[in-house]
Amino acid sequence: MAAIGGADKRSFNRRVDSIARERDSIRRLLEQARISSIVVEIKSLEKRLDEIESLLSGRK
Repeated sequence: MAAIGGADKRSFNRRVDSIARERDSIRRLLEQARISSIVVEIKSLEKRLDEIESLLSGRK
């Protein structure tokens, strides 16, 4: 394996750091999307539970 020169090594390290930051950013975006979909599902379930409660109480 050829030795990496000082400037080449810095460039390589910067690229690795950049890729790591991109990976972390993608992880955060995926987590936010997952949380958003959970919130939507919870709201849908709350609405359905309200409808069921109304039916059971004889309001509808």
